[in-house]
Amino acid sequence: MPWIRRHRSSSASQHRIPGPPRRVLADAFTVAAGIAAAAVAPLAASDFVRGDVDTNGRIEISDPIALLDFFFVGVGRALPCRDAGDANDDGESNISDAVWLLSFLFIGGPPPAAPFPECGADPSPGDRLDCASFPPCASAPTEFERLVAMYGILDTICGTGELGDAGLNLWQPSFEGAMAVDVELSRPHNALSDDAGTIYIADKEAHGIRKITLDGRLHTVAGTNEIGDDGDDPGPAVERRLSNPNGLWVHGDGTIYILDTGNGKVRRVDLAGEMTTLFAVPGGILVGRGLWVSDDEQLAFVAAGDRIWRWTPDEGPEPFSTGYVELGNIAVDPAGRLFVTDRRAHFVYTVDDDGERTPVAGNGFTSGGGSGETALETGLYEPRGIFFHPLGGFFIGEHEGSRVWYVDQNGVIHLFIDGFEEAHSGDGERFDTPGAKLSEVRNVTVAADGSVLITEHDAGFIRIVRRTTE
Repeated sequence: MPWIRRHRSSSASQHRIPGPPRRVLADAFTVAAGIAAAAVAPLAASDFVRGDVDTNGRIEISDPIALLDFFFVGVGRALPCRDAGDANDDGESNISDAVWLLSFLFIGGPPPAAPFPECGADPSPGDRLDCASFPPCASAPTEFERLVAMYGILDTICGTGELGDAGLNLWQPSFEGAMAVDVELSRPHNALSDDAGTIYIADKEAHGIRKITLDGRLHTVAGTNEIGDDGDDPGPAVERRLSNPNGLWVHGDGTIYILDTGNGKVRRVDLAGEMTTLFAVPGGILVGRGLWVSDDEQLAFVAAGDRIWRWTPDEGPEPFSTGYVELGNIAVDPAGRLFVTDRRAHFVYTVDDDGERTPVAGNGFTSGGGSGETALETGLYEPRGIFFHPLGGFFIGEHEGSRVWYVDQNGVIHLFIDGFEEAHSGDGERFDTPGAKLSEVRNVTVAADGSVLITEHDAGFIRIVRRTTE
């Protein structure tokens, strides 16, 4: 992933290994031909950062020099961490690694292989190299420990759940403008925030899109609360019917995109509240949840059933990647890579530009592995939600498993919040207090202020894990 921004200067090239990344991931790691900022963000004594050959907490010109000195001048002199010198992770420490680092530092070559830029374990532990000592990675918190330290109290911000799993349209006129915590939702499927902190909800079986304003009140922004399709002519969003909208995407400025599943269309609601149809999915949508639209509105993806659709203004909607079992949600990382959950296959995939998929989480079963193990060794019970976090990893929400997981940049999975079918507890407590708190997670997203939003439970709740630190 290109976490790198390169600069040029007349001074010596140096790259400090960062502490906690900033919110914008592409800025989280700066290569400076000069001076870069921050200190090592380590894990444990046996972990290391690849490329920091002299173990001084920075990647700079001294590192390839240290390798060349080892090969040609001080042969036999031990390097404190030979793994750190294997820049390309080919299992050998040789001159190609020095060339790799020089290329990275000065001419925009690829970065060192993982673990990089964070401290981490060697993903290829079977090679002949070792890491006897790497002081910069000896004591500071892990990525997941930093994540946990960012958050505090778990709360319900919308939904009462008083009617339970009704499977009905529960909307009442009295709900309009009421406090969101006093409103009954109808199997909501998504909750996302704009940059101002307004939270939008796909209230699926009430056929409406709601918003929670900063005063905690709920308002309808699209749909009439009755199922139907009023065509594609532009008009006020609150006067246009929807049919089981369960996919949602929101731009920072508050522009809303709706996966109008029952009508097989993607709708757009502008800042003036006017709805238009962005495109229709050929053949309709039998089961659809995932929606993502680029900021410039030149690219969109829809995850529906066994395939991903790709849309551009010039080409319209086209099948992009097929052969899934039953897709869940979509996420796009800061590098532009597409990720998707396959609920019934129990996998999370990344999808390349040719539509080819590669598993990144899940073992294809509903059990195995667990917190602290690799994501690919861990069973996920119907993964459905996915969203990237500013630290660099991503959240996964399980439907049947009822849990929220975090996968760090080293591919290790961690339990963030536990759950169990029909569980609903923990309001007012720290999110990591032991016990099952969630049920049947539909999606998990990150709000503008960094808080985590969780759409869960057939009874219909939007939960929030409030961010407490930067």
